[in-house]
Amino acid sequence: MPFFKIYSPPPVLDKLVREIQIFHANWNTEKNLPSPFITCLANTEQNLYFYVNDPAKIVPKENVEIPTPPVIITGPKYKTAGLLFGKDHLMIKVAFHPTGTYRLLGINMQQTVNTGLDATTFWGEEVKQVLALLHATNSYDVMINIVSDFILSKFDQTCRPEEAIDEVAIQMLDPLKDYSLKQWADLACLSLRQFERNFIMRVGISPKLFIRIVRFEWAMKIKNEFPGKNWSEIALECDYTDSSHLLKEFKEFAEFPPSRFYLSQTSGYGNLPTG
Repeated sequence: MPFFKIYSPPPVLDKLVREIQIFHANWNTEKNLPSPFITCLANTEQNLYFYVNDPAKIVPKENVEIPTPPVIITGPKYKTAGLLFGKDHLMIKVAFHPTGTYRLLGINMQQTVNTGLDATTFWGEEVKQVLALLHATNSYDVMINIVSDFILSKFDQTCRPEEAIDEVAIQMLDPLKDYSLKQWADLACLSLRQFERNFIMRVGISPKLFIRIVRFEWAMKIKNEFPGKNWSEIALECDYTDSSHLLKEFKEFAEFPPSRFYLSQTSGYGNLPTG
């Protein structure tokens, strides 16, 4: 059976890392698994992926498969992308808070949007050493400890101190906080222009786009939790102008209408626990 578990980060990392996931499924040996393919929809996530066994492949369009590096850093997305898992798929995913990757690496996060960066660009041989340690154990808990220790070492060496905008970005993940951009900027103790500029550098996308994607993900979450609700009800609950407004967001962020929500495996719905 596939293995999936979510771990809490070490307490010292709780303002940097949201959670750490591990997912292992082997299509070589296990039957009745769903197709090893998922379409990643628009999302606000910033992740560090370790593909311990077989590599995954990005599928930007039909009949195109691009192997990913074994350790890859990804930023938020406003475009869809296909992800084809390897046959022996063992993935460890470090899910950062919205500005966590910036604090750890100090890079302009715009370069991570809709794409991934090879982690060896930043950490060189250390990445290979971590992979060697992961390959040397069969214990999922030990694997999580190895990855946690690696992030802790980088936290101690290079992590930038937390600023007000970092906490604000975390709060902006709450779709029930219906604040204006000016109100968010005030909470970050910045002018609106400073807030927008610093947010883009730390997160990769504008605060306005970030809020739109948060609301889009909220709508999908409601549909998953309450499949009996129709999309018009969900649009109203999520403060869209009307159902046509939600339809427009789906066509931009998912490239299909809400009526096709259950027809394919995506990061918004499906039998695979993570992507």
